[in-house]
Amino acid sequence: MTKEIPVYLFVGFLESGKTKFIQETFEDPNFDSGDKTLLLVCEEGEIEYDPSKFAFGGVHVAQIEDKSELTAENLTALEKKSGCGRVIIEYNGMWLVQELYDAMPDNWLVYQCLATADGTTIKTYAGDSAMRSLLLDKIARSELIVFNRAEAVNNDAARQELHKLVRQASRKCDIAYE
Repeated sequence: MTKEIPVYLFVGFLESGKTKFIQETFEDPNFDSGDKTLLLVCEEGEIEYDPSKFAFGGVHVAQIEDKSELTAENLTALEKKSGCGRVIIEYNGMWLVQELYDAMPDNWLVYQCLATADGTTIKTYAGDSAMRSLLLDKIARSELIVFNRAEAVNNDAARQELHKLVRQASRKCDIAYE
């Protein structure tokens, strides 16, 4: 029987704070499971990871440059190469989440999906029909959405609008403001 691999999925648009969130998570010694970790980075953002600040070792970083690389065979090869016991994915905000789910090896199980959004741009994205559908795609699978730079949405009207947006996609997704 193949060993189950827990997957922690971070979704959101470019510059929404995914890398910073993951970096801070890796700096927390409480996140050390004792397992080797495969960190799949599916988009290149402004911030780079700093492994020297990770609270634990055994992190193998792999870049997924193109959606065509999202295949069960490629992901299984990365799992074997890294010897990982868990996977963290920083997912590309322009790719549909279902495409990742379809590509994941059968033994990879999403344990948690977290979304990030930028408070300074979220209302613009929500108002554009193409971007809105991509945004809802990310929220629908998430257990938590963190609105970064929340001072831009720090009034009742803006927060009610965001609450409605999140509830349109998911009744289960918690909302946090950073």
